[in-house]
Amino acid sequence: MNTSSKKNLHLSRYFVLMVTTSLMLLTSCTKKNQFQTIEQPSLAAPPAEPPFSDETSQNETTPDPVDEAPITSVPVTPVYKMEALSWESPKRPDAVNWSTHAFQVVDKEVFDKLDKASDADFFCPKYKWLERNQRVNFWGQLFSAVSYYESGYDPTSRMQETTMGSDPITGKPVYSEGLLQLSYQDIQWAPYCEFDWSKDKNLSPTDPKKTILSPYKNLSCGIKIMARQIASKGSIILRSGVYWAVLKDGGRYEKIDEIAAITKRLSFCN
Repeated sequence: MNTSSKKNLHLSRYFVLMVTTSLMLLTSCTKKNQFQTIEQPSLAAPPAEPPFSDETSQNETTPDPVDEAPITSVPVTPVYKMEALSWESPKRPDAVNWSTHAFQVVDKEVFDKLDKASDADFFCPKYKWLERNQRVNFWGQLFSAVSYYESGYDPTSRMQETTMGSDPITGKPVYSEGLLQLSYQDIQWAPYCEFDWSKDKNLSPTDPKKTILSPYKNLSCGIKIMARQIASKGSIILRSGVYWAVLKDGGRYEKIDEIAAITKRLSFCN
């Protein structure tokens, strides 16, 4: 082989070696890029945004307590204050308790019966426009006024009924007793009257410990007697069959106008 041929063969081998080397480098770079790993965030690092729960969508947010509607106060209706009854006086400090008791009996036990009285407006012209508490107040005043003309507001008052014979309960002459001038014999037809002669018979006639002289038992009985009358006959004033002579129309002891003058003192009656 001549010198020129040897030189060409050497160049050819050099060229092949260069091409092979270039291909190997290119392949190595491509594989390196293909399998290069991506750096992951540290597990200890908190997420940039809080995750949404299953119950909250990405379009919903938890309400801020500061943005909640403020609690508004509810207006309180003023408590009705009963007007004082005619028997209330510094001379009778216990009479305030009589009033409270009368209101309770009227309101809790017999209001519906009393409220049917057809002539209530005679004693209180604005009766039909009154609210319930005012009506209860009126009835308390009516019984207070009746007690003035029956007993002079004296819970130990007693008067013998000279035309009524003997009381079948006591076996003695009939007496009208207490604030509303009631009798032991009333328990025969009014069992709600809590008069107990067996307890009272050994006490003096005017002993305030007598059940019939208790202003509370006396008032309870009398109020219920009036309720019974109105339920049966429909009115406070009667010409016959009325329990109290002071409410008997045309009677000898009638005090109807005087009683009405007392009840009309209530501010809401006129």
